[in-house]
Amino acid sequence: MSHIAPERPAKRRFDRIAGSLLALIGVAAAAVAIVALHHPNGRSVAVAKESIVTDSAGNEVATDTVSATTTSRAAPTSAAQSSSSPATSDSASASSGTTTLTNSKSIPLIVLNNTTQTDLAQTARSQFVAGGWTVSSVGNLTNNIASTVVYYDPSDPANEAAAKALQAQFPVIKRVKEKFDGLPSGPLIVVLTPDYTS
Repeated sequence: MSHIAPERPAKRRFDRIAGSLLALIGVAAAAVAIVALHHPNGRSVAVAKESIVTDSAGNEVATDTVSATTTSRAAPTSAAQSSSSPATSDSASASSGTTTLTNSKSIPLIVLNNTTQTDLAQTARSQFVAGGWTVSSVGNLTNNIASTVVYYDPSDPANEAAAKALQAQFPVIKRVKEKFDGLPSGPLIVVLTPDYTS
C-alpha cells in the first residue's frame, strides 16, 4: 500500500497566492476590455450647446453649456430626419432638386473646431445657418484630420446626400466621408481644419 504524503504548507500557500494573483489579473484584464469596448479610440469631444433662456426681467439670454461626448457608435437617425422622396411627375421634376436641397438642409449639423483658432466653430455655424442649414451644436475636436470635411452617418442614405449638398454649397469643405467612431452621434458632423476660411 502506498502512502501519499500531505502537501507541505509552503506549497499550499504558494498555490493560494498564485491563484489569487491570476484572479486579480483576470479582473484587471476584464476591466480594461470593458473600458476599451466603450472607448475604442480613447478620445473625447467637448461639444458646446447654446440655449436661450429668459431672465427674471423677461430678456432673452444666450447661455453656453459644454458637455463631453465620449466615443461611441452613433445611433440610427430617426425617420423625422430622413428626407422625403423627390416628386416623380413631369411638372414637379424641375423643382425636385430644390426640394431635395431643402430637405437636406433640415438634417442638423454638428460643427467641430479642429484648429487653434478661437471661435472658428461659432463663425462657421453663423455661415451655415445663414445658408439655411440647422446647426444643433458646436464644439472642439483634437484629432489629426488633414482637411475640412463633413462626416455623415451612413445608417441613412439621406445623410450622405445632405453632406454632398453642404459641400456643394460651401466648397471650402474639401471632403465628404463616412463618420468614424471617435465623433459625437449625429447625422452630419463638420470638422474644421486650418484650411477653412471664413
